[in-house]
Amino acid sequence: MRPHVAALCTLVDVPTSRGLRVAMVTEYAYPVLGGVSEHVHFLSRELVALGHEVTVVTGRAGSRATVADIDRRHELEDGYRTVRVGRSLPVPSNGSIARITVSPGSRRALRRVLDGMDVVHAQGLIGFALPPFAVNMSTAPVTVGTFHTYTEDGEYWAYRRFHRPIVRMLERLDRRIVVSDACVAGLAPHFGGDWDVIPNGVDCDRFRPLATGEARPDGPPVVLFVARLEPRNQLGDLIRAVALLRDRGRRVQLQVAGDGPTRDSDERLARKLGVADRIEWLGLIHDDLPRRYREATALAAPCTLASFGVILIEALASGTAVVCADNIGFRQVIRDGMPGRFVPMRDPSALAAGLEEVLADHALRTEWATRGRALTYERYDWSGVARRVSDVYAEEWIARRSDSEVTGKSTPEEIFGR
Repeated sequence: MRPHVAALCTLVDVPTSRGLRVAMVTEYAYPVLGGVSEHVHFLSRELVALGHEVTVVTGRAGSRATVADIDRRHELEDGYRTVRVGRSLPVPSNGSIARITVSPGSRRALRRVLDGMDVVHAQGLIGFALPPFAVNMSTAPVTVGTFHTYTEDGEYWAYRRFHRPIVRMLERLDRRIVVSDACVAGLAPHFGGDWDVIPNGVDCDRFRPLATGEARPDGPPVVLFVARLEPRNQLGDLIRAVALLRDRGRRVQLQVAGDGPTRDSDERLARKLGVADRIEWLGLIHDDLPRRYREATALAAPCTLASFGVILIEALASGTAVVCADNIGFRQVIRDGMPGRFVPMRDPSALAAGLEEVLADHALRTEWATRGRALTYERYDWSGVARRVSDVYAEEWIARRSDSEVTGKSTPEEIFGR
């Protein structure tokens, strides 16, 4: 057991020899790919490394054999177990695709899994899904929720339509975590209360720069796009920017990592503009994604709506330059010395100009690579992010023990000797 958790167990009487028993409840877990799935996986892995016992509670998406194999691998390699409490289905929501577990008996199964947990941590809390159900039925000493979504005021109908039940659910939370100040900006007009801002993280071992002896493949500079193909991610603007770069005589190869409802229209646009031969459609990729980042010359992110910028920190950890739309979520990352080039949203000409500037300046990219990697490790490596979440658990656990049980110590730093 790690000292961080051993001290907690001794001083506040945690009822397990492995630290706190944490139920991480989510609608998004592998094999579903996306930002929340990555968040749940890496946070769970790092909490286990800190000595906690983590169970990811989710629905089943994909074949039983595939899911069973994934769950076995994560238990063996990453230390957390996964319990599937029903079938998870995709549904349209807020301009994207949400997931809901709707199987008969899923709530009863959820209640059984949560029984005896020390912490119930719900990931994503708006809608008729497992996380809000878990909050409402939690009897754990500590119940925590993380919010991942930013919505501009007036855009998310559920905040208005279900305001009262959402408020009741929020009142059951001991702590509310958001991944960025942008999330607070979207939530605060609708719901009062305090929010802990703990960002998304990145695995800085998995996402790394090119090593000594490695080189980018021969050919023109590669611009990488990583996102679901849906309207808010604006791949069409990037395709138009590639056409503009071609017209200016600049060779560039666009790699598109992702899939979604706009793919057919995006491919038609590429053919219409005569740049289809300059685009490589990678589809949904996971294991190969880190290599694509570190071999790219730049990441282009023309997205118009984001709560944070996971793809930005993945690129920065990989030593890859970032050219991105100037939205509130991306401004949570590209600030306080973090390098990157902002361009106006929905402006292919400005996007082309920003890419041309970065692609033409090798010295700039080299300096950005060094600075971006160092700051990303300092601010967003999952080991540090997970420790902050673990401290939230500890603070709430401590708040529920008597002063005598914690020998007068009242902060994680005092208890853990940091």
